[in-house]
Amino acid sequence: MNKIFIVAGEASGDQHAARLVAAIKEELPYAEFLGVGGEALAAQGVRLFCHASELAVVGLLEVAGRLPAVFKALKDIGRALKQERPQLVILVDFPDFNFWVARLAKYWGAPVMYYVSPQVWAWRTYRVRTIARLVDRMVVIFPFEAEFYRQRGVAAEYVGHPLVETLPELPDRAALLEAWGLDPRRFTLALLPGSRASEIERHLPAMLEAAMLIKEAIPETQFVLPLASTAPRELVEEMVAKFGGGGQGPVAQAPRLGTLDIKIIDGQSYAALSASHLAIVASGTATVEAALAATPTIIIYRLSPITFAVGRLLVRVEHVGMANLLAGERLFPELLQHLFTPESLAREVLSLVKDRERLEIMRLGLARIVARLGGPGASRRAALIAKEIIAGKRMAAGKN
Repeated sequence: MNKIFIVAGEASGDQHAARLVAAIKEELPYAEFLGVGGEALAAQGVRLFCHASELAVVGLLEVAGRLPAVFKALKDIGRALKQERPQLVILVDFPDFNFWVARLAKYWGAPVMYYVSPQVWAWRTYRVRTIARLVDRMVVIFPFEAEFYRQRGVAAEYVGHPLVETLPELPDRAALLEAWGLDPRRFTLALLPGSRASEIERHLPAMLEAAMLIKEAIPETQFVLPLASTAPRELVEEMVAKFGGGGQGPVAQAPRLGTLDIKIIDGQSYAALSASHLAIVASGTATVEAALAATPTIIIYRLSPITFAVGRLLVRVEHVGMANLLAGERLFPELLQHLFTPESLAREVLSLVKDRERLEIMRLGLARIVARLGGPGASRRAALIAKEIIAGKRMAAGKN
């Protein structure tokens, strides 16, 4: 039996990993999967040693608070690699943790396939040396990444973006909003504060304060907040409740100044983006989802001051949002760090609402992004690479 160890961190990585596992099962029906991930991997029958939500943090100071959980997870992974001896270790994004897993895999003689590249072409480029030493095959989802790695001596293959193959057939906007208890006639704004607790703590309060300002200017505004599988529901509901948000209950149809009409839904980020006139999105994979949904978006992000200061020294690109990087221009406005305030965010939203020409330019740019993401089939192509690596290891073992 083929044993495959897979590690995914954030909600998006968990989803990508789950689709890859499903595709590998079609190629290797008797494969056994174990590793680290979230609800999506668990639903695929992966035996989890640790839940991704225990490890999902960003930033130098933020990581410090999770060190005991990180060390325990690495110890458990090392023990599992020793005992289970998997034929392949698949790492999905999540570089600060997965680089340590790659070291453990190499120590125990397991080949490493890295699916969904860390953004080493954007910042901390020196990490390519680590990848070259630890990773047998990079499987990348953006076309420019393959050439970047090959020029630096790393075996890399482009398979396309896995989000493209999973876009659901959605009912029309009115049906979606009515199913959530929202009014299709009202201006709808999507709020996506991130998938980690630390991101939500940094982003959501300011987003909610901005929402209050937006609602004062446009009283009929209603909000939808899709909750990532790795996000702590209790934390989000507590924050929303402070602003009089609608939470899980039905949203009143009449606008109410002084409170927010917010509907929290489980997952369905693409549906929420598609049903909204505008979105506020924390930088990450969700900005690509916004592009695929053709939803004008404002990108926000905030780190601890120390982490941000260090990052500024290492970043090598002009834009932070992945959608903007793919577009090659500042298509979506970016409000980062000290520029991300409730007042600046509200001003940006209200400015976009009034500027039809700017919105049309943005939508044309979104079409270019979608064209660059490639067609469906990324997971199957990645699964074939995994199968090839396992076959190569088996042949090498036979020669010995």
